[in-house]
Amino acid sequence: MIFAKVPLHYTKMTQPAAINTKICGISTLEAARVAAREGAAFLGFIHFAKSPRHLTLDAMAALMQAIRDDGIVLPLVSVTVNPDEAQLTVLRDTVKPDMVQLHGHETPERVAEVKALTGLPVIKAISVSDAQDLVAAKAYEYSADYLLFDAKAPRDAAMPGGLGLSFDWTLLAGRQWQKPWFLAGGLDPDNAAEAVQISGAKSVDVSSGVESAPGVKSTELISRFLRNAKAL
Repeated sequence: MIFAKVPLHYTKMTQPAAINTKICGISTLEAARVAAREGAAFLGFIHFAKSPRHLTLDAMAALMQAIRDDGIVLPLVSVTVNPDEAQLTVLRDTVKPDMVQLHGHETPERVAEVKALTGLPVIKAISVSDAQDLVAAKAYEYSADYLLFDAKAPRDAAMPGGLGLSFDWTLLAGRQWQKPWFLAGGLDPDNAAEAVQISGAKSVDVSSGVESAPGVKSTELISRFLRNAKAL
């Protein structure tokens, strides 16, 4: 199992929903509490200065500690973009997430290096606009623990993800992967069921789709999204 390097108590979660859900861009304890209460499987925290969900590494470390002190037992994921060795060392030694998500232009070889340096499972985000992007994604199956398929950002976009954009979900239908994968990009409480039905996803990732404004998580939308996921 891919949680081999995550403490075993992380398997002792509330009975999981049929669809595993990652709520990404968490920036408050309140949002984490609601997500955990409603059955989220993962919580994501973003370190990328151009994102409205950005947390400094010190702030991320403090929030993760507060979440753990609050008794929330879920894998906590640090999301980074093209991190260097210095940033990865701080993540490993100070932030201490349970997993790392790479959302930049990291190569399969770089993913393996990140795993070796941090000793943590890695989620690799793959930007998708057409079938060729999925062919290229196969190279990551041998170094990443999870794949995450997100819509490819426009050429002039400031961020690689979290833009509320979706891609053609039929591109994923019927495809087989060696590693577990998330569907991301433009999901919200109203379209999640359709996205899962079309793509065949067993895990989904949502960020902007559960916000009342960029970077501001809505506890109502988090609850709706997770309840709809449970219903699947």
